[in-house]
Amino acid sequence: MGGTTHSGRRRYLYNEIVEYIQEMIRGGEFLVGGRIPPERILARRFGVSRNCIRQAIQALSEKGILESRRGAGTYVCAPDRTVPIDSLAPPVEIRKDLVRDIIQFRIMLEPQIAALAATRITSEELDRLKIIVCDQDRRNLAGDDDASLDAEFHLLLAKASRNRIVQRVVGMMNEIINESRSEPLQSEERRRASVIGHIRIIDAMEKGDPRMACQAMKDHLLSVERIVLGNQGEDVPQQETV
Repeated sequence: MGGTTHSGRRRYLYNEIVEYIQEMIRGGEFLVGGRIPPERILARRFGVSRNCIRQAIQALSEKGILESRRGAGTYVCAPDRTVPIDSLAPPVEIRKDLVRDIIQFRIMLEPQIAALAATRITSEELDRLKIIVCDQDRRNLAGDDDASLDAEFHLLLAKASRNRIVQRVVGMMNEIINESRSEPLQSEERRRASVIGHIRIIDAMEKGDPRMACQAMKDHLLSVERIVLGNQGEDVPQQETV
């Protein structure tokens, strides 16, 4: 009886890598909206060739699970991108309602995430936050969109919380949260306020002050709500600061 062919073994290997990567996404190690490690890192981690990793990424991209961006790496997509949220209702009024709900959800959750991260963040993660804000500022000066950097900033804080459930919830919600970052809702004022808010959050992280981090995040999100919704934002229940 003939043995497994070389091409058959390659197919088996890359299918196995596909399963591993999917499991990492399900487990929250690779977050929705976040960038996965480069091919060389994954190849070393799994003990396979870079070509095998490339095939696995291509297969996952065809399924809509990963998205390769030229010069920017490979990112995890939402579990189901076939029904855009915009198509569920007329764009303007429903979007306002959706954005209000998203921001209220974030105000209830993210200040506490920031408080946790303030006492658990690593120096490398702190350095990355600073780089993200510098890149945001550069893009803003050039008049370019900075939504992907904004998403990366908040995803990194979730990771820095060292709470796996937080990471999974934020990862799963990121595609919906990105609706509040879409281009029609962007403005120069919002981009400027985002940088200022992020700088204040970083300052709290550097001081390791959970109360300060919690308040800085809340102020940041309330600022976004005011800019995007004007007087249409509704009061959010007050929460105890840790």
